[in-house]
Amino acid sequence: MKHSAVFFLCLALLTGCQASGIRGFWNDVPLLEKDLSVSEDRFASFAEQAVSAPEEDALAAMDDLFDKMKQEPVAYYIYTEWMDGSFYSPLSPCRNAVLYDKAVDRIVADGILTADECEPFLQKREWILYNREGAKATVPGISEFNARTLVLVLDMSCPSCREALQKLAEDPQWNDVKKLAVCLGYGPQPSVPGWDYLSPENGDVVFDLHMTPVYFVIAADGTVERGYTLAL
Repeated sequence: MKHSAVFFLCLALLTGCQASGIRGFWNDVPLLEKDLSVSEDRFASFAEQAVSAPEEDALAAMDDLFDKMKQEPVAYYIYTEWMDGSFYSPLSPCRNAVLYDKAVDRIVADGILTADECEPFLQKREWILYNREGAKATVPGISEFNARTLVLVLDMSCPSCREALQKLAEDPQWNDVKKLAVCLGYGPQPSVPGWDYLSPENGDVVFDLHMTPVYFVIAADGTVERGYTLAL
């Protein structure tokens, strides 16, 4: 998987910033400093503040940023990459479906990127809207859940995914939880005891194969109790 350094910058900034002033965050600051790492640090700070701010304020601040980006095409490409890393990746503490949805709306509407360049963002928006905490769980091939369930999404060609099966099976916190492994990609189906295995033909509609292994937890009522979490 390819992940921007902004993920780790977000981690470092989690406790150091407050949500106040998010609407004016981009006032009187350049998008691209001579030292690009300064700009990346600034965006990481913005991302952390945005996910903590009231939604209305965060969305307004995103519009402010995009309005500014439209004036600098080079910055537009750089910042959309940072947004992808910060608001989409499960590695990022700033992952947020609402802000990513907003970013994709603007990316498409602004017309700076070509249709082909927009396509990966549109696909990821579809993926991030599935299996959010509090939403009804979606697993292809299963219509309902009636027990608390740990779902591991894995790529059958990925060694770390297979290791995650064993690791989660041995974790005491999951002893009394039903375990379901959703197997995507190509390769022999695993055989770690304690798991039910599912190989849906259309799994790529719901799950991003490139972010595996991830797990999520479904409550007995069929809602997502815990969103996507990297199983590394």
